Amino acid sequence: MIAQRALILLCSLWMITACGRTTTPEFSEIPDDESESGLVTIAYLKSRCQGLSSTIDADISIKGTVVANDLFGEFYKTLVLIDESGGIEILIDRERICADFPLYANVSVFCNGLAVGRVGGKVVLGAKPTGEYTTDRIADGDVSKYLYRQPGDITSAVPRKVHIADLGVEHISDYVLFEDVRFADEEVGDSWCNESNETFADTERHIVDADGNVLIVRLSAQCEYADEKIPAGRGAVCGILDYSGDRFFLRIANHEIYF
Repeated sequence: MIAQRALILLCSLWMITACGRTTTPEFSEIPDDESESGLVTIAYLKSRCQGLSSTIDADISIKGTVVANDLFGEFYKTLVLIDESGGIEILIDRERICADFPLYANVSVFCNGLAVGRVGGKVVLGAKPTGEYTTDRIADGDVSKYLYRQPGDITSAVPRKVHIADLGVEHISDYVLFEDVRFADEEVGDSWCNESNETFADTERHIVDADGNVLIVRLSAQCEYADEKIPAGRGAVCGILDYSGDRFFLRIANHEIYF
């Protein structure tokens, strides 16, 4: 099954080119070893979000690898970028982002003039807010101003292996892998997304590890595999860790479900 999923991902790339928690995550401490200009880590960029939203007014940039996009319909108008320090979602007002920023491409983001804002319990990167949201999406016409795909071959990215009981703030928006897990017994055999009146809905499922720890898995109604059946047995899942309402949850990335 793993080999089959890897083949699907490689073909797609070629064609285009819980655990409970009662506290709110904080990213308020700015590391001392980061400068006010030049290349900085994603962790440092997130730390610049003071309050609900902060505009970046320094000539700083981040560089990372694309680990999630809209290739399988899982992340609408969103890229997830990771570096050695963690990950961040980038909100972009463009359809089929995967055509320009495919999985595992290396991308630089010039941040001066953008904004970091809190959405639920995570920090995201986007345009300066103009209304009620903490950040707006980067306008389609402005994408080339801020994002640059680095030349070179596309290879792959290695997810961080984590355990449900060990999840922390540092894992939010990171590309993570849970091994030796199963889906809740009562969900096995159901479709990934619930259906009503021939329309799928965003749906929560659950993985359980060998120690009985449970993590929510949140599926988008727009994902291409919404009608596939949840597998039995034990296996592994990959995705982007999210946080909202005092709860961690996983968003499957790139249909990486290995059972």
